[in-house]
Amino acid sequence: MIILALDMSGNQCSIGIGQNQKILAESSTYARMRHLPRVMPQIDNTLKQADKTIHDIDLLCAVSGPGSWTGIRIAITMLKTLGHVLSKPCVTVCSLTALAYNMRFVQPTVYSLIDAARKQVYCAGFDCQSATPRIIEPASLKTIDLFLKNISEPAILLGDALNSYPDIAKKLKDSALFDTSNRILISHVIEIGYQKFQAKGSEDIHSLSPVYLQKTDAERNYHKQ
Repeated sequence: MIILALDMSGNQCSIGIGQNQKILAESSTYARMRHLPRVMPQIDNTLKQADKTIHDIDLLCAVSGPGSWTGIRIAITMLKTLGHVLSKPCVTVCSLTALAYNMRFVQPTVYSLIDAARKQVYCAGFDCQSATPRIIEPASLKTIDLFLKNISEPAILLGDALNSYPDIAKKLKDSALFDTSNRILISHVIEIGYQKFQAKGSEDIHSLSPVYLQKTDAERNYHKQ
């Protein structure tokens, strides 16, 4: 099974081509707020690296969030468009789960943390003692203070929120470990997408939507009027 994977949930535009759970080719470019003009040429170049064409693709998967509102909206739009045009199955991958795959076969609880702005984080807790991280605290939006208050110790923390909010590391320096693996690997998106499709099949293409976990600025400003 040939898989095309997309991740635009952060500052990177990452494309991967895989065969089952094996990566064949990948590319990643810095694309903060500029994902759209990069994605199609990057898909084309990555397909060429893998010696494949778009018609060889058997499964499409994309990171659906939480993360960059613009990025995940573009990724889901691309997923739905390609799925419809090519008549191919589609699956989505949670960004927090993909991050947790950076830490496997470890004993403490692993927390994936993504910067949600306004001193907030998108977070989820995982049991990562096996090859497949198991979610034990569902994805949610929390203030930094609330996250710090409710964290289970000991723990391992990873994600870009650690760079954005250094106070997290300062306050938990004696009770948590911190990992610099703050970037989603497109190979993990392929692995998760393949496993999800094998277990549950394709998602309904018409129901695919970004996972925001909070209102956009436009929605907040509209309700203030």
